[in-house]
Amino acid sequence: MKNTDYEGQQALIEKVLDRGICVKCGACVGLCPHFSYWDGQVVVLDRCPADTWRCLQYCPRAGYEGTALESGKAQGNGRLGPFREIWAARSTDHDIGEQGQYGGVASALLISAMKRDFIASAVVTDSGSDGLSPAGRLLKSPSKVLACSGSRYASAGTLATLNCAINEGEERIGVVGLPCQMEALARMARSEPDGRERTERIRVKIGLFCTWALDYRMLRAFLAERQIKGPVKKYDIPPPPAETFMLLTEGGWIQIPLDEVRDLVQKGCGLCTDMTGEWADISVGTVEGRSDWNTAIVRTETGAKVFREAVDEGSIEIEELPGENLDHLKEAAANKRTRGEAARREHQ
Repeated sequence: MKNTDYEGQQALIEKVLDRGICVKCGACVGLCPHFSYWDGQVVVLDRCPADTWRCLQYCPRAGYEGTALESGKAQGNGRLGPFREIWAARSTDHDIGEQGQYGGVASALLISAMKRDFIASAVVTDSGSDGLSPAGRLLKSPSKVLACSGSRYASAGTLATLNCAINEGEERIGVVGLPCQMEALARMARSEPDGRERTERIRVKIGLFCTWALDYRMLRAFLAERQIKGPVKKYDIPPPPAETFMLLTEGGWIQIPLDEVRDLVQKGCGLCTDMTGEWADISVGTVEGRSDWNTAIVRTETGAKVFREAVDEGSIEIEELPGENLDHLKEAAANKRTRGEAARREHQ
């Protein structure tokens, strides 16, 4: 794979960055000194002479054929992707449930795995000092996991932190990320020259349901225009028919009509066909109509081990997910896949 004219980096710039479809997953950052993640954006610092093309191979929006994935077709399930079990679940720890998103299952799984020494560290998304600028963070203690719990609803270069951790020799890493970040990790595993070796450092991948993510800079300007100041402690978008974007500040909850924030959604999110993080080991989202529970989709043997041990030790309690909820989830996932596929055809 000879690269004498900067085709790898240049292709990523032309196909993704210049077209405004970067989702700021961070997969291209931390591999070399030529990319950086700053103020919510992927920044090109210099031309890159490397002939590995890793940045292009990992990117979930570049469409690199050598690391292409067969989305939604595993195990004959074209809506939710492969899975072994689906549950309604929640943390049994009141503090985790209070600070986490809905049932706090993603945080509970990481804490359980860390306490059992299944993972030595975890890469998660921190809210940032102002509550608006989320970024990746490497955690090495269960208490730190709780401090970073909750959803952000804005883009974050989380995988840049993972790349740096791998470069520094971290082993047995747990990763929590959005569907685009799970796709980037799946592409990484298929890449050359060292993708498999890099992903072998990861012990478990927890994907978060996602319909779209907001552009951080646009969100910051949007809230400033509305005189919403100070750190945002928590975000939420309740299931339909609420149609509301909610923010928890020092002064309490603020509700904004969802239509007013749709223009802040990243352009690249419109090309996404995966709502539930099908390339993860375990995927976590909400349970429609039950604000203190999560939907947990157990997808792989590793995911089953991590999830079952958390249940057996009492860190998580589970219930059967009602059929109506499962039907709604499948419908929503199918709708996103249809929209994303149509957008990709139009974008070509």
